[in-house]
Amino acid sequence: AEVMQDNDGRSKGCGVVEFKSEEEAKEAIETLNDTELKGRMIFVREDREIGGGGGGGGRGGGFHGHGGGRGGGGTSVYVGNLAYETSWQDLKDHMRQAGNVDQANILQQDDGRSKGCGTVVYQHPRDVARAIRELQNSVLHGRPIFVREDREQGGGRGGGGRGGRRNNNFGGRGGGGGDFEAGCQLFVNNLSYDTSWRELKDHFRQCGDVERAEVVEGRGGQKKGFGTVRFFKASDASNAIEQLDGVELQGRNLEVRHDNKAGRFR
Repeated sequence: AEVMQDNDGRSKGCGVVEFKSEEEAKEAIETLNDTELKGRMIFVREDREIGGGGGGGGRGGGFHGHGGGRGGGGTSVYVGNLAYETSWQDLKDHMRQAGNVDQANILQQDDGRSKGCGTVVYQHPRDVARAIRELQNSVLHGRPIFVREDREQGGGRGGGGRGGRRNNNFGGRGGGGGDFEAGCQLFVNNLSYDTSWRELKDHFRQCGDVERAEVVEGRGGQKKGFGTVRFFKASDASNAIEQLDGVELQGRNLEVRHDNKAGRFR
């Protein structure tokens, strides 16, 4: 039996137990799942990552035979409000409470620092539903995390293919103008001059699926400290106003409201 630990030796709240036979392991799942241990209900499932090489006693490696496959039809979740010190391994170990994890990623800024959010790819869609249900607002490194389905899986988060034109003095997102539901677009003020459209989009994705995010630039390419975020659903935009207005992003408290000029430049 092994209890997984943080770098400081504290328990991560999960572990692995190895039995002599497969029959004994199955019996443990049937009899001990959702039973109480020291005042907490425990979750017991088969550990399909054993023997995968890598750090942490041979159990915490990278992909465990499932390579890069990302497009598994609803097998990915977006996780927000991560502590900046949370590593991909910490995130993976925490999210394994809901099912077998193929991959965990921490989204990073250009200088390699964490953006405070990431993605986790499960082997089965049912594990995604369980993660959203059971790990939403669970605490990781002292912060309650936000978990929702990641509908952008397979979209390549490195910025490739997402650039677009810089029409109307908007910095790099472009994307189709098209018609969109009223109330979907937000005006975001008091942005740090270091904030990119990708960082703005990643921050707002904790409230719903974002169609596009733009940071306004002047003629010389200098950012003006405000921009827009467009959701696919008006309800997500309203949710973002409630949750993110006044919340800090890169050292500045954002001002978030509906964009009354939405569509004027399109």
